Amino acid sequence: MKKLVLNSLFLILYSFVPAQVVTHSFTIQPGGQIDLSQPHPDYFPQLMNIEMPKPGGIEYPNALRETTPPPSGGDSTPQNEVLSNAALGMSFFGNGFANSTPNDNDMAISNGGKIISVINSTMWCYDIYLDTTIGSMSLATFTAPLGLPHQEFDPKVIYDPIEDKFALVCLNGFTDSTNSVIVAFSQTNNPMGAWNLYALPGDALNNNLWTDYPIIALSTNELFVSGNLLYNDSTWQAGFVESIVWQINKQDGFSGGPLTVNLVSNILWNNRAIRNLCPVKGGSWLYGPEMFFVSDRNFENQCDTFFVVKISDTIASPSWTLTVKQLNSNRDYFVAGDALQQSPHKFTTNDQRVLGSFLENNKLQFVCNTKDTAAGLTAIYHGIIDNPDAVTPTVTGHLVADTLLHFGYPNISYAGNAASDNTAIITFDHCAPTVHAGVSAIKTDGAGNYSNILKIRDGASYVNVLSSLLERWGDYSGSQRRYNNPGEVWMSGYYGYFATFQRKHGAWIAQVFKDQSLASIGEQPSFGEVKVYPNPAPEFVEVEFSLTKHAYLNFELFDINGKSVLLLLRERVKPGINKFSFSVSDLPSGLYVLRIHGIDINLTTRKIIKN
Repeated sequence: MKKLVLNSLFLILYSFVPAQVVTHSFTIQPGGQIDLSQPHPDYFPQLMNIEMPKPGGIEYPNALRETTPPPSGGDSTPQNEVLSNAALGMSFFGNGFANSTPNDNDMAISNGGKIISVINSTMWCYDIYLDTTIGSMSLATFTAPLGLPHQEFDPKVIYDPIEDKFALVCLNGFTDSTNSVIVAFSQTNNPMGAWNLYALPGDALNNNLWTDYPIIALSTNELFVSGNLLYNDSTWQAGFVESIVWQINKQDGFSGGPLTVNLVSNILWNNRAIRNLCPVKGGSWLYGPEMFFVSDRNFENQCDTFFVVKISDTIASPSWTLTVKQLNSNRDYFVAGDALQQSPHKFTTNDQRVLGSFLENNKLQFVCNTKDTAAGLTAIYHGIIDNPDAVTPTVTGHLVADTLLHFGYPNISYAGNAASDNTAIITFDHCAPTVHAGVSAIKTDGAGNYSNILKIRDGASYVNVLSSLLERWGDYSGSQRRYNNPGEVWMSGYYGYFATFQRKHGAWIAQVFKDQSLASIGEQPSFGEVKVYPNPAPEFVEVEFSLTKHAYLNFELFDINGKSVLLLLRERVKPGINKFSFSVSDLPSGLYVLRIHGIDINLTTRKIIKN
């Protein structure tokens, strides 16, 4: 199976115009709180129409989906595979099927190793250090305290490394009279703790429209939520009116006070609404106070146009502006068409909207669906916009494709660690007539070079949820850099499996490293000799031990009854001989047990006596 990575270069047309935007600034009062550590009823209410609307509708008939575009005029020479391969770390099944389709995978991970995985319509939490599930609930848990008994959908979640907290966004209700944008801010770094809840109006402009398809990103100061306004009783294809942006003071949300918000609308290019504005997340860290957005013409059969939108400053700044730049790449993108499962079952790829992006080293890297016109398979478009804030930025397009596998619903995160390092990990869903729906990854250096494809996991079954042969695949996937460990990216994608007499889809979660030197893979790491001295100890204890491989370790102290006294340290420990020390001066005299444990490593314990 040969991987094809094709590229095209350089800007061929550039335009700039200030958008005649409309802004509304106001305050959203807190809607309530939910403490997930306390008992709370959760009835997991779900409703799924097995005759789900298929891609198409009045303006976008099925013929558009099934059109085979002409070959691209760009460079179609295979790119050399010059990069070392990405490496797989932890890899496991996440949220199971929740009687809803599509998955709409997203995930976030804290510096402390706690994962939130969301799909339609559940949240599932995991602790990578304890290697265990720490909670699972329906998204109705967040809407019930707000008095909103409508269907939750399109969940998004994000981790703030500055605040060491999480933010979650989902939608509620499918008409202008019922639709709300639910925004939740965690009060701590524990996703199973307390959350502050808010409800933004889905009919944001009070013109009988409702909000669909949110995308979120954090700056140093704010949370940005984009969405599409639709007519009632129409499809998401034909009912689109415009995309809007909510600009939210994140400190208000994390503290639980009233939200200061700015609603931005009428974001146009040549009097035509720019659709599906994807806010650009930070690479190695959050940036700000500005926020970039990237978009394209996602329903064109064949197109080379991209848009970069910039909000320049925070809500209250007198220098706040919004600008739009139109860029044209030599590499076109195409309607992807359907992806093939086991015959005669298929997946829809919807359209070619931008699905993920980040900004680092003055490069804006992004990904979307497209088609490999040579092989006729669904594929990934990887775009790189150099110097997006310049007067004349450039855009470069690349194709990531395969001769057997269909690729779809990619996301991207930064995996480098220096100003000269533009390494990124692209994660995506894959399938084929002989390969069930699973997830893969590929590494890029941000300059047109790629690794081999890392196949993370094949599915266990084809998917057959709806009554037709065309299933929903996506509509997006999750990806996040682990901020305190450069080179480590986590992802959540679409996984097909068979259970209780149904061929379902769930979430597959994986840890991907930029190279094998960072990964704990293959044979499990193990301890060599462990020495503890002095013992008994009056003031300090030193622990000397050896490891065969890298490992994330917890150093935790327990009393003689097995009760945890203190988590002393969590850290990624290098192979070889290591020495760990800690003070026992403040401990009462007695017998204690030091437990050293972590991911994929056997537990070791040592008794310690405090004089």
